[in-house]
Amino acid sequence: EFGEDGLHSWIAMEHVEGCTLDELLLRCPVPGQERALAIMDELLDALACVHREGICHRDLKPANIMVTVAGRVKLMDFGIARLRDLGLTRVSSAIGTPAFMAPEQFRGGALDHRADLFACGVLLFLLLSGRRPFSGAPAAVMHQILHEEPPLLSESAGGLVGPAYDALVARALAKRADERFA
Repeated sequence: EFGEDGLHSWIAMEHVEGCTLDELLLRCPVPGQERALAIMDELLDALACVHREGICHRDLKPANIMVTVAGRVKLMDFGIARLRDLGLTRVSSAIGTPAFMAPEQFRGGALDHRADLFACGVLLFLLLSGRRPFSGAPAAVMHQILHEEPPLLSESAGGLVGPAYDALVARALAKRADERFA
């Protein structure tokens, strides 16, 4: 819920007890295939609801995903609140977290739900391998996302996942939005 009362704007949100996925990954960098897929399943369900309403999150990352004490996944940080997030980096006219930004975000092009699906590909890679497919300083990450193919997940995960994941991640991380999952 959000609104304005005279000169003040307000947002009312659910209080969620738990920790961010970022905090969880600090304690356990590779939660295992079963847990990683459960997290992704709940996250994709949440995104499906958001996307049906015509909303593109645009800053999907572990710090914006809560995991409740019961292990449920909650997507957070929409709208105006994300503009105030100190973890955001401005790259030209684009706002977001570079390692999770889709190519069209860097280019300043039109965005839709497929930008969030790109971020999901980065997140899946991170959950299953313990590292991001694109890394370095923001300019280096931008160059990698725009011009380089990500490493194979099956190799980056040290053989913990099979090559079937390589095709899945490659499609999620496609440079062109129309080549990603619908």
